[in-house]
Amino acid sequence: MTEDITPMDFFPYQSLRKGQTEMMEDIYLAIKKRKQICAEAPNGFGKTCVALCGVLPWVKENDGKVLYCARTHRQLDRVIEELRAINSEEDVVSGVSFRGRRHMCLNPFVLENAGVVASISEICSELKSGRRCAYYEGLRRERNPKQLLRSMPRQVLTAPEIIDIAKRKQVCPYELAKLLAQVVDVVALSYLYVFSPWVMDAFLPDLETPLSDIILIQDEAHNVPSTALDSASDSLPLSSIKQGMREAAKYNDSISNNFCRGLAQCIVDSSKNLENDEKLVDSEGVYQAALILSGLDEKSNTLEHMIELGAKIRRGLIKDSRFPVSYIHRVGEFMLKWRASSGRPDYTFLLSSSKGYSGSRRVALDLVALDPTVITTPILKQVYSSVAISGTISPLSAYAEMLGFESNAELVAYQSPFADENRLGIIVQDIDTSYNGRGSDLYNRMVDHCVSVADATPGNTGIFTTSYHIAKSLLKAGLEKRLKKQLYMEKQGMKGRENDDLVENYKRKSNDGGAVLLGVQGGRNSEGGDFPGSTMNSVVVVGVPYARPTPRIESLINYFDNRFQGKGRDYAYVLPAMTRATQAAGRPVRRLSDKGAIIMLDRRFATPYLERFLPKWLKDVVEVLPDDPLKISERVIEFFKN
Repeated sequence: MTEDITPMDFFPYQSLRKGQTEMMEDIYLAIKKRKQICAEAPNGFGKTCVALCGVLPWVKENDGKVLYCARTHRQLDRVIEELRAINSEEDVVSGVSFRGRRHMCLNPFVLENAGVVASISEICSELKSGRRCAYYEGLRRERNPKQLLRSMPRQVLTAPEIIDIAKRKQVCPYELAKLLAQVVDVVALSYLYVFSPWVMDAFLPDLETPLSDIILIQDEAHNVPSTALDSASDSLPLSSIKQGMREAAKYNDSISNNFCRGLAQCIVDSSKNLENDEKLVDSEGVYQAALILSGLDEKSNTLEHMIELGAKIRRGLIKDSRFPVSYIHRVGEFMLKWRASSGRPDYTFLLSSSKGYSGSRRVALDLVALDPTVITTPILKQVYSSVAISGTISPLSAYAEMLGFESNAELVAYQSPFADENRLGIIVQDIDTSYNGRGSDLYNRMVDHCVSVADATPGNTGIFTTSYHIAKSLLKAGLEKRLKKQLYMEKQGMKGRENDDLVENYKRKSNDGGAVLLGVQGGRNSEGGDFPGSTMNSVVVVGVPYARPTPRIESLINYFDNRFQGKGRDYAYVLPAMTRATQAAGRPVRRLSDKGAIIMLDRRFATPYLERFLPKWLKDVVEVLPDDPLKISERVIEFFKN
């Protein structure tokens, strides 16, 4: 490739949407200057293709690599689709997509036994070290990744395609993907591969590419801060500690047995009056109380002993062809991390009690990380450059700070390519869904608006509430009975396949009188769902999805106040809520030809305080209308007729 290569040399489509040229050039120039760039563009803009075209010139000129991070399998598949479009005339780029080991593993022993206590990666590590995985052994003879890539049916491969190839070769798909990743231009993978310290340390060396030769693209970057916090947090349920006691008794180990018993007693005593709630605890105090109750002291080196014993137990189980799980190891590992984090201002320590899907009570120690930049900044400093893109990343300055971007990072928002007349935004006055205002009258009024919008919409309607409790309250107030269209409801704890079937059945109704999908903001359908055309003509965003003000949230607000110059409430409380709301609002308009009506059912969206968190593509088309379902209905009917 020559020095004259430009983003347009990769752009695969005959026509450009409004703003795409500017975004490609902005990304390209930022990369050349080795600057970070944070870009907001609406859904349907074509961000994936544009971002790839913006970085590929540098990759080709410098023999670099792109790590394209996203949250869902669908988003990763989209990266591969765009790379194939770029290769439509000739192979100019190569790429692979990853999925987690659980989704790529062929070993029936692992698939049948992998559980929450021992991660599948730990099991794989044990099997590989003992040379007890035939699929891994089958790949050990492959030494030349370039030759391996040339033997593939194409230069751009999805994870499912790699799995199919591996099945035929009887080799490990995950390890096959890692070999191919060494020599391709683009690797599409989950955030966790980059922003989970444990996964990153295990995965990045296998790329055999220095971080300084890597461009990091963070798609749907509004998810990155919460992903980073989740990856650095941990939880130890009381049930695992009790399992540790049973395991210690089986192996006749008094130290592990006594410590697990003391820790369990400490947790039980502290959680007696804790129902579906959480409270702050003294991290070192919990450990010391467990030692006292167990009759042990610091000289016992209890946690180190438990980890060493747990490792021996796991190795023994592997030799016996049994699942290598050790609760003793899990308890020791968690408590070492708990103690190592003690005294750090960027962590908080909680005792939580909640009700599981089965109705049983779950009591746990929660180690909660508070600073996403502790995870993101070390990576961003090492990669050559980073590109963050999203349709809901307003205000840009706030997200740039929480992503750990440098102060000189480029912050750019792009206009919507959709004609204004194809989008209608309505904020309803005098409806306030905040906790203090809730009651039967409010729920009846919300149902009035939901029904009026659904009736006025030619195709499908989506209704996304702030919680499953609110969704159930709308049903109790007669939503399903009053709707003229069939209602499909997303349920809490619904399995992926079940939800996919629900959505497909809902979409099929779009040309058969229409239907209504009831879900929650922040759920899989309000963020990951794609509803082009009449599969969702209208969406009703019911309320502002503020998190419950728990000790966890209060700790995050207080920490962010210190970390981000008094912006704790904005960054830790308001911004996540508004991001969930605007993600839901963006479901209807996915293609240039789509028409979509967005009804924000809460007057607070129109206040100056919250309006600053609305993205430009929505703010440009918003009207504030009175609390009158008939007038809202008339406005929606008029919009679709025009």
